[in-house]
Amino acid sequence: MARHAWLVYEGIILRNVYADLHIHIGSAGGRAVKITASRKMDLHAVLYEAAPRKGLDMVGIVDAGSTLVSAEIEDMLKTGELREHPRGGMMARNGVLLIPACEVESREGVHLIIYLPYLHSIKSYQKYMRSRIKNRALSTQKARVSVAELINLSFVLEGIFCPAHAFTPHKGVYGIWTRRLADKLGRDAGQIRALELGLSADTNMADMIGETRNYTFLSNSDAHSAGNIGREYNLLRMADKNFEEFRYCLENSQGRRVLANYGMDPLLGKYHRSYCTRCSTISSDEPPALSCSNCGNEKVVMGVYDRIIEIRDRQEAQHPVGRPPYKYRVPLKDLPGVGPKLQEKLLSFFFDEINILEKASIDDIERVAGEKVAAQIARMRVGRLAINPGGGGKYGRVKKE
Repeated sequence: MARHAWLVYEGIILRNVYADLHIHIGSAGGRAVKITASRKMDLHAVLYEAAPRKGLDMVGIVDAGSTLVSAEIEDMLKTGELREHPRGGMMARNGVLLIPACEVESREGVHLIIYLPYLHSIKSYQKYMRSRIKNRALSTQKARVSVAELINLSFVLEGIFCPAHAFTPHKGVYGIWTRRLADKLGRDAGQIRALELGLSADTNMADMIGETRNYTFLSNSDAHSAGNIGREYNLLRMADKNFEEFRYCLENSQGRRVLANYGMDPLLGKYHRSYCTRCSTISSDEPPALSCSNCGNEKVVMGVYDRIIEIRDRQEAQHPVGRPPYKYRVPLKDLPGVGPKLQEKLLSFFFDEINILEKASIDDIERVAGEKVAAQIARMRVGRLAINPGGGGKYGRVKKE
């Protein structure tokens, strides 16, 4: 993966790194880890097959707190399939960096991620959780621990704390818990450096809430299957691939930073607008839609966009200086006209998906895939494709021409 741009900062060469930092493992040691994830998703498959196919240099596996996954990590370290970096993180033989992480559900019912640097950090996390969760083998367990306690735990373990899919009605901190993190957490909110946008929000939506200016945004896939790895990703500028460099990126320190967030158009998200569970209507009313205008149901599932409009303190987004751009992307498999055979043909010519989406010449893509597919990719690189919106737990789709 030596195709990256580079920059010299105070005598240090910085290079570009593509990262998806929220990926789930389906199984380890022949046993289920994330029940809703594909059983084909094991650690080896992510590191040695899915990540290179996508073009990712760095992946965050958020099930490292599972005793099954940590045992697999330990085995791979012993066999040399992984090597622990002195500055944190674990390097696979093919150059993909693993950032181990633990996604957990707090006492408040929200999902949070703690990124950890070393194997001993994982074991310390597991020791802390031993009496606080029911099944240590499974992922994303509900813990008898508060958000504030998890922030402090991440600090003690020299980890990085990040609210997961922060705006969704499915366990997001803003989606179901609070209008402002500072209201609930006080000074502890100041320890948070990163915020995960999730699949139904973008930078323009998130920056309508003033306090988010304190956080670096991450756009991650939350993949439960190999095909969804890298459907959202980040471009980082780092001197080397390791945990400390990742921390510098989130702190915008020493020239390291997040250069761009690449993510799905919020209209594609399955929670974008409010949804009525009684009559299955996705709201088209002026947001925020707090009830169903079709049947009168007052217990709708609030959409991400509706929730942000409800709790915002700015009429329009106000981006802090240096906020990375959010670039709308759609995975190859979700582009109209790109079936499995054409996808494989494109990958055989251009090596990985990020290279196709971001770098390959449009003329070259047209020679392989035809004018329509090339035109879609060209439009996507500079703007937004036309979308049939999602909602009610179903993803939207790119409109066919």
